[in-house]
Amino acid sequence: MDVEQTLDQLSEEITRTFHKDFIFLISPTLVQHFPARGWSNKQIEDELKKRLGDSLIFDTWHDHTIVYQKNDSRLALIP
Repeated sequence: MDVEQTLDQLSEEITRTFHKDFIFLISPTLVQHFPARGWSNKQIEDELKKRLGDSLIFDTWHDHTIVYQKNDSRLALIP
């Protein structure tokens, strides 16, 4: 999976909804979000491990944190 290509293809309608109180789960056919207001970094990491798996890669894209696993089409974006 090319993570940057996936993110660059998101519509402006979706990218305008990015807000720091939510975590966005992005897959090839679906974008979902769930609330994370006031969560610690540990709480966020634990939740992402439950949803994406243990071997997480943390990176940035346009000043947002992105989290994914190699060879997985799903990723998370933390505004």
